[in-house]
Amino acid sequence: MSDRNLKTEQRENEQAPRDNEPEQLSRTGNVRSRVLAGTAWLFLEKAGVGIFEFAVAWVLARFFLDPSEYAVVGIAAIFIAFANLFAQGSFNYALVQRPKIDENDRSTVFWLVFAVSLVLYGILFLCAPLIAAFYKNSVLTLLTRIQGLTLIFDALCVVQTAILTREIKFRTIFLKTAVTAFCSGAVGITCAVLGLGAWALVFQTLTASVAGCVFLWCAVKWKPKARFSGASIKSMFGFSSAMFTSNVINNVYSSALPLAMEKVYAEATLGYYNKSKTIPTKLGDAINQTVGSIAFPSLSAFQDDPKRAKEMLRRFITTACFVMFAVMAGLAAVAKPMILFVYSDKWAGSIIFMQFVCAMFLFLPMDSANLQAIKAFGKGGTYLIIEIIKSVLGIAVLAASMLLTRGMANALYIVLGCQVVVNLVSTWINAFPNRKLLGYGFGEQLKDVLPSLLLALFMGGAVWSVTLLKLPNLVTLLIQVPLGILIYAGGAKLFKFECFEYLIRIVKEKLGKSRKNAPDNISGETTEIAENISGESTEITENITGKSTGNAGDGTEDVQ
Repeated sequence: MSDRNLKTEQRENEQAPRDNEPEQLSRTGNVRSRVLAGTAWLFLEKAGVGIFEFAVAWVLARFFLDPSEYAVVGIAAIFIAFANLFAQGSFNYALVQRPKIDENDRSTVFWLVFAVSLVLYGILFLCAPLIAAFYKNSVLTLLTRIQGLTLIFDALCVVQTAILTREIKFRTIFLKTAVTAFCSGAVGITCAVLGLGAWALVFQTLTASVAGCVFLWCAVKWKPKARFSGASIKSMFGFSSAMFTSNVINNVYSSALPLAMEKVYAEATLGYYNKSKTIPTKLGDAINQTVGSIAFPSLSAFQDDPKRAKEMLRRFITTACFVMFAVMAGLAAVAKPMILFVYSDKWAGSIIFMQFVCAMFLFLPMDSANLQAIKAFGKGGTYLIIEIIKSVLGIAVLAASMLLTRGMANALYIVLGCQVVVNLVSTWINAFPNRKLLGYGFGEQLKDVLPSLLLALFMGGAVWSVTLLKLPNLVTLLIQVPLGILIYAGGAKLFKFECFEYLIRIVKEKLGKSRKNAPDNISGETTEIAENISGESTEITENITGKSTGNAGDGTEDVQ
């Protein structure tokens, strides 16, 4: 057998473990190389593909669709997302978190999730008229039934996604996202040109689900076997049930505000709010979901080494927050000229919403990293308690603020301001367990990220002041963006932020390897990349450890 065929066979064996052999990741040997490669591909997925998705959304919003059409699709999406939580049951998290899994685990989760998705789609189908009647919009009946088909297609690729995440193979996930973005974007724009209105968004979403499912079934060698093990369900049930309950509670809380907007406030309010979230969400996800997706499997690899896990968590938090603070402060500052220039005056109602959303998103990387650490250490019960406390607090504050401001001018803005405060308190709650688990609590974390936060706020104020000149929107943006980059990057360089220097070092490292390595090594999973990095791994770990001790007081420590 030729070397080439032998390598192909080895790759296939890695992707499809033998039926009865428990599969355990090589979780500590080359973690840094896998994390760096995974981070690069995840960021490319969220940022690179996000640019294309934004371009599609821009075309649809500026030239074809109105806020009210986004609002009606947004209502259906909330109920479908809620049903999706029940369908998956959080068993996908268990497949990633467990040290060992076998074919019984994988096939059992597949058949269970698929069966539950069929049942839930039937319930959603029957309940669609009730949803339409509640919101007094008959279009919602058929729209919910068609868009709800995504439940079934998403269920068919839950295990494949878990396998790729477990093995930190985010290159394949990036390719899947790119394919689905292109296919769904083409369908969405075509439907909009044909005058289908809100249905363009429905068919765009459905196409993304179908294309993603087909891609993963072709890309991942694993296929479900005719097996169903009660023992597998029992072994995963404890962690999965805690995660499931937590996710349901969190989903109820996160859905409460948009559902209330559509029912209590003006008809197009939800459309404005959803559109205001588009850009912050795309950019924020590029940072936050990269942290979450990488942190969970990476920290799971060091469940028995809290000291190493703390070093990794600190790096995740400080570096991701450094980037997130700049992005959100900058977006809030340029919200007015950007929305008016990009989406036109008909979306002016989204401006103030975008600024509130940016404030809510500021500490998302810290939230995500702390929660991933709790999950990685198998503390499903702790995770559940945290979600219950946050959701009860959030819903109580939301209800109280809506009742107390009823009939007041700008009541919705007061409600959103209260949610910003709730998010900050939630960040403290998320970090609290890690004070005991890893010796890394909220106070120390805040001290680490405070310099970046202060610099971002200063940059945001300077950038916003340009709008006082009353220049044309495009001219204002052309001044604001370079000014913000100059102030933030220049300030980080001037004050020698370690996280900034770390990011520059990583970028140079990846660019250097991309020139030296053959295309087959781009994924970061090959022996050559592992060998290139392994020589530096010990030194960098020692540097991180030393700086964690020496620099904790000046907050220049950092992340990923």
